[in-house]
Amino acid sequence: MTWRQFRTQAIVGALALAAAAIYLLVLGLNIHADYDGSLAACIAKGCAPGLVSGFEDKYSTVVMLTDLALMAVPGLLGAFWGAPLIGGELASGTHRLAWQQSVTRTRWLTVKLLVVGLTAVIGTGLLDLLMAWGVHQHDTVKAARFSSLVFGARGIVPFSYAAFAFTLGAATGLLLRRPIAATGLTLAVFAAVQFVVPTALRSNYLPPRTADIRLDTTTLSHADGIVLSGSSLMIGGISLPDAWVVSAGHAVDPAGQPPNTEKLNNCLAPGQFDRTVDCLAEQDLHVTATYQPNTRYWPFQLIEAALYTAMAAALSGFCFFWIRRRTT
Repeated sequence: MTWRQFRTQAIVGALALAAAAIYLLVLGLNIHADYDGSLAACIAKGCAPGLVSGFEDKYSTVVMLTDLALMAVPGLLGAFWGAPLIGGELASGTHRLAWQQSVTRTRWLTVKLLVVGLTAVIGTGLLDLLMAWGVHQHDTVKAARFSSLVFGARGIVPFSYAAFAFTLGAATGLLLRRPIAATGLTLAVFAAVQFVVPTALRSNYLPPRTADIRLDTTTLSHADGIVLSGSSLMIGGISLPDAWVVSAGHAVDPAGQPPNTEKLNNCLAPGQFDRTVDCLAEQDLHVTATYQPNTRYWPFQLIEAALYTAMAAALSGFCFFWIRRRTT
């Protein structure tokens, strides 16, 4: 009965999965071919900067948009598969027919959550694996595994996102008994959680390390921005090799004091970035940065997957509690 009720959604989902798989396959083959033709022979000993930046720029937009689409998949499955799963039956009253037979409420709910939930998790996982294969070379060259989009669309966390989104939808439908309202609320809550976790929690899964970074010409030339406010100098986009820089403080001189304001003002030349960089580099300024080494990528993946899995388990437990104690 669960399969018969779900088969239309399953067929639509299978067609969407097939279309997405074809797109990811074509994208992956193109990236692999370009990498093999332009960077594979020189990447070990160092390629010309133009080759590397050209390869990154060619695929950066399409990879970013694809990552955004994949990040939305768990939320959509939770909203359109999870929310109507129980809420739709409660709204139409068809649950009473099942409960009057020999099937218990617990068994009824267990079958629904397992059949549809596992389908959602497996479908999301297949897309995740195809994406990881297709853009592997691009991710390696760009070296930004901890960026919000890349981290959330690779590894094992998409499986846990799907489990959480689906159980969130099921629990919301159970509470509201209105599939349309539950769909909207599921999307809103999932989006809020997906914003809070990367911005407020992810960088603190393990205690960050600190490093003193000298603002030489190389560091300054790769910065995103230089902001001067009085004697306070902030450099955006500070980077460390093989690390995720979480934050960077104000620039200080070798004695740990704020830099001389007059010298800073003399360095800032609008429209002459190279001159500004050279001038600031001569002052031997430093910043203290907090960072997470890239060796923590998989521990962070495991921690975040465990967090979302625990939330999914809690929501599933709530569904069983509510349907046994409160639903009539």
